[in-house]
Amino acid sequence: MFRKPMKMRDLEIWGVPSYIVDIWEKYYSLYLLPVQEEAVRRYGVLDCNDNQNLLVIAPTSSGKTFIGEMAATNQVVREKKTIYLVPLRSLAEEKYHHFRDLYTDCDINTLISSRDRREYDKKIIRGDYQVAVMVYEKFNYFLLEYPNFLRDVSLVVIDEMQMIHDPVRGPLLEEIITYIKKNKPDLKIIGLSAYLDNEAGFLNWISANSLLSHQRPVELRKGLVREGTFKYITHNNYYRGEETFFAPDEVRDNSYEDYLKKTASYFVEKDEPTLLFFPTRKDTRKWSGWLAGQIDAPRADGAIYELSRLEETRSRNELLYLLEKGIAYHNADLSWEERNLVENYLRTGEIKLICATTTLAMGVNLPFKNVILTTHKYASSNGDHGNSYLTGMSMADVENMGGRAGRLNQKEEDNFGRVIFLAPSLLSETVVQNLYFNALKPANPAEILQINDSRGKYNSVLTSTAPAVTATAAAFPAGQDIKTSCRPSKKEKNFTNFLLKEIAKGINTEEKLDNRFKGLTSDFKKDDHYWVFNFEEDDLETEIKKSLKILIEENLIKYGKKDKDAKKLFLTGAGALINSRRIDMDTYLLFKKYLESKRGKLTNLEIITLLAKSDEGKNIPIPFPQFNQTTDRYKKGDWKYYYQSRMTELVSDRGEDGKEIYQDILELKGEDCRLELDIEDYLSIKKALLLYDWIGDREIKEIEETYKIYGGAIRKLGESFSWLAESLGWNKKKRKKEELAAIKRVSERLAWGVEEEGLELACLHIPGLGRGYVRVLLREGYNNRKCLEELGEEELSKVVPKRLAGRIKRRFSGENSKVKERRLDDGRRLATNPSLISQLKTENRELKTILEIDRHRPDRIIFEGKEVKVTTIGFSLICLLAQHRGQVVGYEEILKELWEGETDAIYTRIIQHIHKFRKDTLDAIGNNKINKEKVKNIFKVVSGRGVMLNVNDKELKIN
Repeated sequence: MFRKPMKMRDLEIWGVPSYIVDIWEKYYSLYLLPVQEEAVRRYGVLDCNDNQNLLVIAPTSSGKTFIGEMAATNQVVREKKTIYLVPLRSLAEEKYHHFRDLYTDCDINTLISSRDRREYDKKIIRGDYQVAVMVYEKFNYFLLEYPNFLRDVSLVVIDEMQMIHDPVRGPLLEEIITYIKKNKPDLKIIGLSAYLDNEAGFLNWISANSLLSHQRPVELRKGLVREGTFKYITHNNYYRGEETFFAPDEVRDNSYEDYLKKTASYFVEKDEPTLLFFPTRKDTRKWSGWLAGQIDAPRADGAIYELSRLEETRSRNELLYLLEKGIAYHNADLSWEERNLVENYLRTGEIKLICATTTLAMGVNLPFKNVILTTHKYASSNGDHGNSYLTGMSMADVENMGGRAGRLNQKEEDNFGRVIFLAPSLLSETVVQNLYFNALKPANPAEILQINDSRGKYNSVLTSTAPAVTATAAAFPAGQDIKTSCRPSKKEKNFTNFLLKEIAKGINTEEKLDNRFKGLTSDFKKDDHYWVFNFEEDDLETEIKKSLKILIEENLIKYGKKDKDAKKLFLTGAGALINSRRIDMDTYLLFKKYLESKRGKLTNLEIITLLAKSDEGKNIPIPFPQFNQTTDRYKKGDWKYYYQSRMTELVSDRGEDGKEIYQDILELKGEDCRLELDIEDYLSIKKALLLYDWIGDREIKEIEETYKIYGGAIRKLGESFSWLAESLGWNKKKRKKEELAAIKRVSERLAWGVEEEGLELACLHIPGLGRGYVRVLLREGYNNRKCLEELGEEELSKVVPKRLAGRIKRRFSGENSKVKERRLDDGRRLATNPSLISQLKTENRELKTILEIDRHRPDRIIFEGKEVKVTTIGFSLICLLAQHRGQVVGYEEILKELWEGETDAIYTRIIQHIHKFRKDTLDAIGNNKINKEKVKNIFKVVSGRGVMLNVNDKELKIN
């Protein structure tokens, strides 16, 4: 069937408002891509009355993400709510800002919730939003802790659904889908997935309408380079062709380095942005540095200029060297600001080559022409952080990483991308051919849509299944079969926690648990689960009884009280907390026992050490020394005693020697009693020291050099421990308010790496306003949002980089415009309600009071609502100045009134009291640059004459 591509404007027929279509035409295109059109015409993504689930499986860059966006936006205009799920915090931030940038003017209220974005959680629980962007883990926590938060939600969009096969997030994603299908069957799910390894098996399990597209809007040439020739097969049409990159005699056989250099050089000369995937962060740094020494490429002047103004880190200095050749690396060791700069200057064309880890294969939309897969292996831990290893890439991995090439660009007539393997030897050529290219076969489409377009941009084949609740065999690509397709499997080490989770799902009798665990470990035929779990325990029935006994003894589960529930198990409050927060049971019990038995004040170092010693803390990975390391990782023992000695000194200096938490890990009884610990305990000490420095006043470069770890990895460690610190305050019973407040502060500081004074700025969540720039602003006296609101952008640019200053001002200008609109609304209400006018006048009069003096309380004054302690003579001085407010009171008059008869009284005593007023007042209201000027102007010293209380009658209140 031939037809023209569907116009974006035609979406008005489906009820999309014209102003929304205007945005889509401006930001995306005048036309829908084939997979988007199919989703609208045949799968009802814009039909709010259709609650049948939909799974869209399509290549990277095919336009599937916009399907979820269309559906979410259309729900909003019909007064319904959408939750948009993503696997990573970085993707949540990107999607959140995307929705805010595009739809804020349309008054679409978009919120975000992730591990470190908690400021909107209460609003999401109340339903005070229209679109909520959440990470998988946070959404699952809300399901278990606040199940009613879904009461008004009509659509859940799950992006990056291919994560179902990830060992960590896959089982979690299965739990989310299962919960919705069981408890909210009317709630529509739209899943958006790149290629899946077990496509047939997953489609059979999820039971949803499936829209499968194997076509890309931009052609992709997939092949390998051998002896200078790129032999490829096209993705859409399976056309075979060749390109010559370099002469065969320019490289040596079996020389990976020669092939890498010549291929990368060819793309630099052609001015084609290229992404090189490497298995580890170490490899990205190593090979980007090697390429910079081998390739002649233009200098990235703009990037160098901006980067040189960023906070000094080891990664920043490495990038400055690489950018001399227009090269960069992109991995988790970079700060957000460094990653953002690399991405921006790739878009401008200054950066030509980026060496990245596989995390860049997901979510980030960058205009690469070429992708080079430097190896057919990548780093995997299978969910076990302690045992990472290199494993082979699947076909889905290759397709999804290679899909970063050839992004849709309407300005290019000849638009294609390349995904390239290097084959420096005959053996490597054979291996790649056998692993990937021999398996490529044309799809057997259920329907072919020929798009009639003379320019050839939209000619495409779309493979799909007819709408049906359950996928059929016709939906599956050749070679896959429902009955023989294999589910992913995982080795589950924490049997007791797993058992607790199953009880929470309602599998709450011993008989049900026995059957459930047998089903989880057998070949699936009738069971409704997708993942297979392998347990270390041989006798599951005995292990279930043993674990149930432990859970009952620890008061985490209990039997029902009623006769009909006598054999049923239920989670207690503590058990429910462990389950919803997904924390290890032994960690919870350690926290509970320590906090209940401790005496005295809970210190920051004590909290961090407790976290590091827990099982969860030990499982949070810390990188091996990443640079300047001459010994063989952790096989040499000197480092262990170095950190142990440092911790001993720190504990002693802080006077915490007697605290129980340190007794089994430190040398607190003299050098003759050196404790020999397990490697995990030594690493716990290292983590505790690092995190204590992280929330302290040391510069990040100094911390990096001390612990041989990059700043990005340090922040990731801090974020993980922030989540763990939050768990300390879960069980609020028998906890003092001061303890809970101290734990909360440590949790927030760990997330940002700031001192307590910097929390207000850090929690503004302004992109790029991280630890380093918070410290810079604090040094300049700007320690709260009001300071930043009142500063001009030009003045702010003298303190922080210009682009960050711009972000800060844009944040507040946007918020201030909303405040202005609310004030206009208030004005309209006041015009029709005179009683509100008098109320508002009263509030305004109260707000104008700056200084309050109570003659019956000579020990204090009140400044802007804050209590400031004063001496008796100081109070008398304030009262004297208040009687003559707005006037200069001479030194002689003050001395006569307050120090009459004292022959040694001199005017410097007056100045000392004024300085003390200023200092104590600033301690109360906040010592920042703006407050300093304000207080100095109110307690004013007029040189050579006297002092003045510079307030008017409305600003002063005397009782």
